[in-house]
Amino acid sequence: MRVLVVWEPVLPGDWGAPSPSLTSFVGDRRATHFWDRGRRLSVSMGGPAAVLAREAKIEFHMKDVIWDVALVYPPGARWGDRAATALAPVVDFGEELNSALTR
Repeated sequence: MRVLVVWEPVLPGDWGAPSPSLTSFVGDRRATHFWDRGRRLSVSMGGPAAVLAREAKIEFHMKDVIWDVALVYPPGARWGDRAATALAPVVDFGEELNSALTR
């Protein structure tokens, strides 16, 4: 399993890459962190209206950025593939995320 964590500016104080104290929340050695100042990932995924998942559980309205979302892809997925599962906010879906990762 690989975990790609993309940090984008969302709040007014998000001026730079997240600090180690913040990235430590996803401190697993399989996680790689990226800072996307221009929100290019959200733009390339079509914005929040197109989460690119077969199964989506999104509990809040996202405006111009996809944030606090776990997108789970099956083994062998390639760029542009549809995610198997999308969950947001991540903190509310621990059990579902664990289930999606074990499939």
